[in-house]
Amino acid sequence: MSAHAFKNQRGVVMVIAMIMLIAITLMVVTASNIAQTNLRIVGNMESREQARFAAIAAIEEALSSSRFADSPTSIFLNSCGVANRKCYDSNGDGIFDITVQVSTPTCVSVIPKKNVELDVFNFPDQATCHLPPGVYSMCAASVWEFEAVATDVVTGAEVTVRQGVSILTTLNKIDTACPV
Repeated sequence: MSAHAFKNQRGVVMVIAMIMLIAITLMVVTASNIAQTNLRIVGNMESREQARFAAIAAIEEALSSSRFADSPTSIFLNSCGVANRKCYDSNGDGIFDITVQVSTPTCVSVIPKKNVELDVFNFPDQATCHLPPGVYSMCAASVWEFEAVATDVVTGAEVTVRQGVSILTTLNKIDTACPV
């Protein structure tokens, strides 16, 4: 082989090496971008799930007492600045990360209970509903709808959760809040 042909081969090897180096660099940059995008997606999903859990927690807190039937515009004992609002610190840093605004619960329907429909033997608290000698008792099954909108104040993720509940309550508690 001549010295001139050997020099030409060195130039070709260098060009091929540069092309391979550029191709590997592009693959690494693409992989890095995909990984960063996936991390953002996972972070957004986590923020959304935390907001959803906060909305469910607020609804469950509202359902745990009869305040929503007694006073639908003030369902929490300790609201966060505004009536029917709860604030949550999800990461424990002392700053509220998620706010949940629960709309005023809506009474969808009321169905008066007859005395014969009460189960006073298995549920002794229903004995207070019994109203002799009439057909109807002093209680009714009421169906309520709750809606909570949770917002992550850091990421802006927002989730709306709707939940219905049926409760047995006295008619005098719901006479102004529910249609009969």
